[in-house]
Amino acid sequence: MGADLSIVLPCYNEAASLEALTDGYFRCLRDRKNCELVLVDNGSSDGTWELMEKLKAEISSVPVLLVRVPENKGYGYGLVQGLKAASGTFLSWSHADLQCPPEDVFRLYDAVGACDDPEMTFGKGYRINDRGSASILTRIQTILARVVLGYKMVEISAQPKLFHRSFFALWQSPPRGYELDMYAYYHALRRGMEIVSIDVVFLDRQKGESKWAYSIKSRLATIFRNTLALLLLRFYR
Repeated sequence: MGADLSIVLPCYNEAASLEALTDGYFRCLRDRKNCELVLVDNGSSDGTWELMEKLKAEISSVPVLLVRVPENKGYGYGLVQGLKAASGTFLSWSHADLQCPPEDVFRLYDAVGACDDPEMTFGKGYRINDRGSASILTRIQTILARVVLGYKMVEISAQPKLFHRSFFALWQSPPRGYELDMYAYYHALRRGMEIVSIDVVFLDRQKGESKWAYSIKSRLATIFRNTLALLLLRFYR
């Protein structure tokens, strides 16, 4: 019998943050019934997998599923492998870099569960704090998405995300990169699902560095990739 909720956390070279990350989720999960934590090692080279195995062995009170992706093929690819392995009726994901408090996932789960038709509801975070230059990039991406896709999308990449597994079963050829957030949000709108948002605050990264926003060049490359993904969504999916 599967869990009621699966929380997927894709980790790429997050060994420095992993123990603090899992401690936060373990505390929350002890007060929740029939939930599982799915940790995905997305092709890490810093000992993330070995640390995952160690942490799982030390915790017996919380269901933990480990998924190993030998080669990093993108954020979205690793995340989808975790979603495929998850057993939950509802599936969710969030970041593994300590910027997103674990409590947000459970607040969103409760908000979706309170809707008239949770199976036809797509839950997402809505960032309420100013994140400097990262906020500028978010606004650019939002404007492009609205123009190309024709929907009033907001805070596309804000975490967490949460939905019924029947929605995930409909996905066809999801993108392998960070465009996965946009893909899921867009197809929820196209399907006529209710969109439920909760206010969230993104914290500063405590350890390591961003995997995509570490330079102006990397941010411009992200905008370019997202623009291509928007065009593919609009005209080919």
